[in-house]
Amino acid sequence: MRPLARPSWDINHVLSYGQSYANGWEGLPLRTVAAVADALMLGDSVRPWSETAPAWQPVGGAAWRGLRATVQEHFGGPVLSPAQVAAQPAGAALLGETVLEAAVSTWGGLLRAEAALPAGAQLLASACGVGGRSIEALSRGGVPDLFNRLRDCVRAAKALAAAQGRSYGIVAILLLQGEHNNFAMGGTADGAAYLALMRRLYADIVADIVEGIAEQSEQPALLTYQTGGLQASEQNSIPQAQLDAALSLPGCFLAGPAYQLPTGQDHPNGDGYAALGATFGRVLHHVVSRGADWLPLHPISARREGATVRVAFYVPQPPLRWGRPFLRLAPAEVPDRGFVLDDADGQVPLAEVALAGGAEVRLVAARTLRGEVRVRYASAAGVGRGCLLDSAPDPAANWSCAFNLCVA
Repeated sequence: MRPLARPSWDINHVLSYGQSYANGWEGLPLRTVAAVADALMLGDSVRPWSETAPAWQPVGGAAWRGLRATVQEHFGGPVLSPAQVAAQPAGAALLGETVLEAAVSTWGGLLRAEAALPAGAQLLASACGVGGRSIEALSRGGVPDLFNRLRDCVRAAKALAAAQGRSYGIVAILLLQGEHNNFAMGGTADGAAYLALMRRLYADIVADIVEGIAEQSEQPALLTYQTGGLQASEQNSIPQAQLDAALSLPGCFLAGPAYQLPTGQDHPNGDGYAALGATFGRVLHHVVSRGADWLPLHPISARREGATVRVAFYVPQPPLRWGRPFLRLAPAEVPDRGFVLDDADGQVPLAEVALAGGAEVRLVAARTLRGEVRVRYASAAGVGRGCLLDSAPDPAANWSCAFNLCVA
């Protein structure tokens, strides 16, 4: 693997790609209403004119604007004024706050605090995703060619920077995708196949966009998240593949899950996107600014002792503790803290779910365990959520990744 890119250009591009979570579906109310310091968007929004077209066309033309959150109608179009937003009927499908605004704002603040952003350098944020698409549909060679949105966006940004005599580079890709594959909607729901597609997508972005258009040798980091929550499945195959990618694919980092966020009808609200964006921003600073490694809170092993199963975790900031994830717009209690135990006879009732030391969870079965035993966390059987997090100070706490783990 080549060295990861650093924010060393005049224009340092952070691109998001994926499906609806990448574009801020239901992202209201807006939280990033003032322009972010040292940060830009290309046109009047981080999103293009159309949310679905293979072409990426800046809203209002190719010009730098101060980065802030905006509202557009479901399929794109011009930026809506506050009065136009207020006049929308209840339940209207709108695009609002995305992860990009808080991600870049958080990262930029950390860069300034450490004097790590070169004088005159700025961060640029652009959203290239398309709602309701599988990873296959978003990959290079898809029909229609949605991957071309990345090409168009990078060409336009690079050309504008060059016209101003400014250097340009891509520092990071935020990939927010998985919901359609989790439900086998237009694509594979097999974890191994999905992991292979993630690897190929990253390689194609580097070859086609980074090397071919940006003409840079440094490799941008790929930051992803875990699909889940309202879109959780019983098997957790896609979330597990996303975790496996972060554990095995050089340059890929999993910022964390999304099940803990406040949500509207089907997606995070403005507060949820802002919280997820801040998580992305902290990880960007860790891996891109500092060149350090990053792993999320996740299980590393599980062992059986009679009727007890002990799950050991990698904990970024120990000790482990319990929290309350959001269920819609209110913090909620989750049955068995989100843990589900299965054996040869099916789902096992739990007599106890408890913390054991700073990095272990103890599950005590209410009956004898038979045959192969598995532990699931934040799966559909646990309402897609869990209560396990580390002791990083709020709101920076790291919530445990969802998983499906065989017990040794």
